[in-house]
Amino acid sequence: MIPYVLGAYSNDATWSDSSYMATPAPHALNAPPWQRIETTMMSTARDIRLAYDNCFEPLNLNLSQASLVGYIAENGPMNQTQLAAALVLGRAATGSLVDQLEKRGLVQRAPDPDDRRVWLVENTAHGADVAVEIVSIDEQLRKRVRVGITREERHQLADLLLRMSANAVAAVDETKTQSKTSSPETGDK
Repeated sequence: MIPYVLGAYSNDATWSDSSYMATPAPHALNAPPWQRIETTMMSTARDIRLAYDNCFEPLNLNLSQASLVGYIAENGPMNQTQLAAALVLGRAATGSLVDQLEKRGLVQRAPDPDDRRVWLVENTAHGADVAVEIVSIDEQLRKRVRVGITREERHQLADLLLRMSANAVAAVDETKTQSKTSSPETGDK
C-alpha cells in the first residue's frame, strides 16, 4: 500500500488502514508545505467528505445528492438557483444533481404557483422517506467525527475557520482587484 503522506497524518498509515484518520502528524509553524495547517484543513475536509460518501453509499447517494434531498426536506421546495446558493454549488452542477435525483424518483420539478416561468424542486414521497435516513446517518457520523472534541473546542474551531475563510475571500478579492489594475502589456500598475 502507498503510505498516506500528503496532509495531516503520519507516514505509518495507509489508505487501506481505517485507523489513518486517528493518527495525526505533528505540525509546526515552519513545517514543510505538506504539513501546514491549510493542507491539514484540506485533507480533513477530504476525509470528512469520504466518510459521508461511504456512509451514504447504502442509499446509493453521495454527499452532494444527500445534501440536496436533506435540504429540501428541511426547508421545503425551492427553485434551482436557491438550491445552488444554499448548497454552495453552481447552477449547472445543481441542475445535474436534480436531474440525477429526479431519474431516481427522489425529487421532482413542479411549477412555482407564484411564477409560471420558474420550476420548484421538491422531494417526492420516496425522497421524503430517504431524507429521514439521511438525517439519521448524518447524526451518527457527526457524533463519530466529534469524538474527543468538546463543544467549546468545536465553537473555537468554527470561529477560526470562519475567520480564515474571510481572509481567503479577501485575498481572492485583492488578487482580482490587482489584476484589473495592472497593465495587460507589461503587468505594471
